[in-house]
Amino acid sequence: MGANLLSALRIVLIPFLLHSLWRDGQTLSWTTLGLGLLAGFSDVADGYVARRWGQITTLGQILDPVADKLLLGSLGLGLVCWRDFPLWLVLLLLARDAVILAVGLSLLYRRGLVIPASRLGKYTTLCMGLAVLSYVLPVPAAARQVLVCAAALLVLASSAGYWHLLRKTYAPQTQRSAP
Repeated sequence: MGANLLSALRIVLIPFLLHSLWRDGQTLSWTTLGLGLLAGFSDVADGYVARRWGQITTLGQILDPVADKLLLGSLGLGLVCWRDFPLWLVLLLLARDAVILAVGLSLLYRRGLVIPASRLGKYTTLCMGLAVLSYVLPVPAAARQVLVCAAALLVLASSAGYWHLLRKTYAPQTQRSAP
């Protein structure tokens, strides 16, 4: 299965995962767990497949982070409704992602550039995923709070990192003068 298909699979799984979460109420079904594991596996596998078999494409560089953003945003919003996930954290994440997406599309359209996912952005996705997971699995409230705080700090830190990258990208190119 190609890397882009694995990213697309994550997007296709969203409504099924949300329906399963909604149907579960405050418990966890094997269906929800299986769908969540499949989504997580597709996230890890798409990058591995792309690098291993030379399938790194512009589409893949866009589709993978978009799939992550859609999955985490959707699950976050669902968990706000059904499991008391913090709305402020989802709004913070969605605001960051909306800006990254808008600027990324502008750079792609105007300059043909794709903003690469930063290492800090990947850590943010992982931590947000763990925070989301902590509202699905029976996790102590203190551990949830630590994950929520860590995710919020990483969203802010990765936002600053992307801001710095964009400032460098949009900075006027200086010409070196000849001696």
